[in-house]
Amino acid sequence: MKVLRAVRQGHLPSDAAHSAARAALLERAAAAPPAAPAPVRRFRLPRVGFRLAAVGALAVTIAAGVTVATMGGASKTGEHRPSTPGVSAAPVAYVLDQAADAAQARPFTAPRNDQWVYVEVRYQSPGKPINGQVQTAGTPLKTRVGRTWTRADGTKVATVENGKIVVSPVEGQPRTDYATLKALPRDPAALLAWVRNEAVASGPRKERKTDHDAVAFSIFNSMLVNGVMPPAQEAAIFRAVAKLPDVTVDRKAVDVDGRPVLAVSHVTEGWLKQELLLDPATYAYLGQRNVAIKDHTEIWSGGTATTKKGAIDVLISRLAAGVVDRPGQRH
Repeated sequence: MKVLRAVRQGHLPSDAAHSAARAALLERAAAAPPAAPAPVRRFRLPRVGFRLAAVGALAVTIAAGVTVATMGGASKTGEHRPSTPGVSAAPVAYVLDQAADAAQARPFTAPRNDQWVYVEVRYQSPGKPINGQVQTAGTPLKTRVGRTWTRADGTKVATVENGKIVVSPVEGQPRTDYATLKALPRDPAALLAWVRNEAVASGPRKERKTDHDAVAFSIFNSMLVNGVMPPAQEAAIFRAVAKLPDVTVDRKAVDVDGRPVLAVSHVTEGWLKQELLLDPATYAYLGQRNVAIKDHTEIWSGGTATTKKGAIDVLISRLAAGVVDRPGQRH
């Protein structure tokens, strides 16, 4: 342990790194049978060589030693991880830990209270459902681009209406202005508790049972897509998402333009997969996508509409975000 601390300059590998190493080790072990043992050549290691060999052996032990205790079921910290066949929690923890580290490492200058946070977002969806509509993976998506400017102190928001900039008071929940985001907890567990409370407060009371973790996942997505996050809070969001049960990651996902993305997802109501999309190279947040994983028929006062497996319910791509001096300014 002393050698490890010296190599890591006083810091041991994170839990996410342990999990990722375990997952990689198990994957390689399952991929091919072990080769026949080679003849053993016996020799004495120099003292320095022995110490390095011991570090390597210890690293493997750390990576593999607690596999039985943590794969599916409760971890050593008491956290429950899903034991879905073919899905490991380790890649999720690793990907989101990398995203958190990348967020904290990016250059950032906090806006002044009198400055404005500009966000440009592209929304794609099949549009308002009509009675008898059947939406499939091939249904054309309607596209619109939204541009908003929110004053950093959270008092005003500006939008484009009929070609003119219209300024109005900030309304609605969850709030995504910089002042609100800056005040969020930096501790992932505390942040998750806060967002779960928001999910309970915003969910329906009597109409039907609400999956508050799914609502929490959606709130995290909304914070990331609609605001400019302080690095500490953005990192806390990624690590809080990793604490939600039943979160998975698809490393081979692509967006609608065919570009590779990392899709971190959570299923709501058993049929709709909510995805948080990350750049696979930089781990920067790209947007969100909701896609049906099985056929679903929605019933409401205006009739019924059916969504088929594979159909996109909504795709939101963040095109630009930054700090400007006045509403209407984009650079």
